[in-house]
Amino acid sequence: MDRIRELIACVRSRYPDDNFFSNFEMKCQNNLIRKYYNTYNKALMAVDDESWQILKKKALRHFLNHREGQKKQGFLNILNEAFAYKYLLSKGFENVRFVKEERNRSNSDITFRFKNDQKYCEVKSLGISNDEINKRRNIFSIHNNTDYEKLSEGFLNKFSDAVNAANQQISNFETKALIYIFISFDDFTFDHYQTYRRQLIKVSKDHRFENLFIKMGLFGNRRIFIRERSSFPKTKP
Repeated sequence: MDRIRELIACVRSRYPDDNFFSNFEMKCQNNLIRKYYNTYNKALMAVDDESWQILKKKALRHFLNHREGQKKQGFLNILNEAFAYKYLLSKGFENVRFVKEERNRSNSDITFRFKNDQKYCEVKSLGISNDEINKRRNIFSIHNNTDYEKLSEGFLNKFSDAVNAANQQISNFETKALIYIFISFDDFTFDHYQTYRRQLIKVSKDHRFENLFIKMGLFGNRRIFIRERSSFPKTKP
């Protein structure tokens, strides 16, 4: 885990009093935790050296951005951008690069070239709900599996808001750009994946979203690509 270890070394140097990675080596003896960080590392290893320096600096800057109940959420959201970078590479786009953050200026996360034109990609991450955080905090709480049968109206609104925010950010550059959404569902088992998939496709169609790629979960290959309306995706996985 070359780049994960490099990043952790930088975290320890910059934030010596923070204990988030204090037992990293021991924790990675757990197969699931090791798989978790290996998945991130594979994406980070695909990033070119210059872009890696940009992403690393950005991740370190956001390391203390917490969400109540989920430490380092802002930090991990930055790392999710590596999945978008890796996706663009896999599709054969050229000159895929991260964009440096600039104060008081709206920047897209990634730039790339397609048919000699410069394109942009904005990345958004949606985490688990506050209700789910509270459930996981309380080991004595009774979980109702029916809560996971479909995505709530609140989540679908949050999803739409994220896409609209991304569209607003990239509107300074061009109208045709890729929006990459990384989603962590409350139902991490994906028992209701097909229902979620249908809901996300429907809300995207209703809002006339285009050029939208949705990655669902850290592991596996669950994804949706919302193309231009003329080539709207089928609901099959």
